[in-house]
Amino acid sequence: MSMPGPWELAFLAMLALLIFGPDKLPGMARSVGQTVTRFKREAQSTIDELKRSADLDDLREVAKDLKSTGDELRKQADLSGPVASPRGAVAAGDVKPPTKAHLPPPFDPHAT
Repeated sequence: MSMPGPWELAFLAMLALLIFGPDKLPGMARSVGQTVTRFKREAQSTIDELKRSADLDDLREVAKDLKSTGDELRKQADLSGPVASPRGAVAAGDVKPPTKAHLPPPFDPHAT
C-alpha cells in the first residue's frame, strides 16, 4: 500500500474540515498527534526492553562458565575405580543383572 499523494491529502483535509468544522479540527489534530507520540514512545520502550532481555552476551558468559565447570568435574571424576552406592563400595565388575522378579511382564500387542 503506497502513501497517499498530495491530492489525496488535500481531499481528506477538506473532507475533515467540512465534517468537523474549523473550531473542532485543531483540537482533534492535537489529540491525534499526542496519541501517535504516546504510541511511538511505548513501542520504543517495548523494543528497548526486548533488546535488554535478549542480551546474548550474558547468556554466552553463563554457558562458558557451565562448560568449564562440567570440564572440571569430568577431570576430577575417576569412574574407573569403585563407585559409591547406597550399600557400600561396589567394584565395576560386581554389578549383577536384574532378576526376573524385577523385570516388567512380557508385552504382547496382539493379545488385546
